[in-house]
Amino acid sequence: MSIVWDRHFSNGIRELGYDIMTERLIVVVPGGERRYYAPVSYAQYAAISGAMFPERIYRETIEGKIPRIEVAGYE
Repeated sequence: MSIVWDRHFSNGIRELGYDIMTERLIVVVPGGERRYYAPVSYAQYAAISGAMFPERIYRETIEGKIPRIEVAGYE
């Protein structure tokens, strides 16, 4: 497992992570809920990570469009 993390990311996304090996996006929202999405390309992660308005890119490209998955063992 190789995860890239961006902490203290923005107001709507507390942390953003990407598991390179499994192509999973990890979004931690305020309140601590972790949301896992797959498959997500590194390019999609990079677009959110480098965006001026990351919440908007997340909503437009990931939320409701990429399957949200249940994952055990990423705590």
